[in-house]
Amino acid sequence: MIAESWAVTIDRRPEDVFDFVADLHNEPRFNPDASNVVKTSDGNIGLGTIYPQDVKRVGSYTTTIDRFARPAMLGFDARNPKCDALVRFTFAPAGEATDVGCSIELTFKGFQRLFEPLLRGKIVDEIEGTAAGS
Repeated sequence: MIAESWAVTIDRRPEDVFDFVADLHNEPRFNPDASNVVKTSDGNIGLGTIYPQDVKRVGSYTTTIDRFARPAMLGFDARNPKCDALVRFTFAPAGEATDVGCSIELTFKGFQRLFEPLLRGKIVDEIEGTAAGS
């Protein structure tokens, strides 16, 4: 497993930041590796919302919101045949801004697990680069 976390302060209210992150249609705006994001579940965005999406170098994921406590906590469970990802966000008021914390756990499967030690540094660098661009 590869685990990484980061934090950033965003000059918006927690509710606004939470809503932006919860709608995965926005992910390509802060994660250049994400594309073709589609909401396939019915209803409003919330617990159980499903988004198939493509992620460069890893392939297609089915991503499900598995934690939803607006505006404080949000979680995604993303699965594909090569690698599963658990992504956890926290949102805390910081005056007129929001402190955002994010942790990511990647679990490679099958043959891919053999390459995990070689990929660790590159993946951590990419996660940190995406966080810096937030």
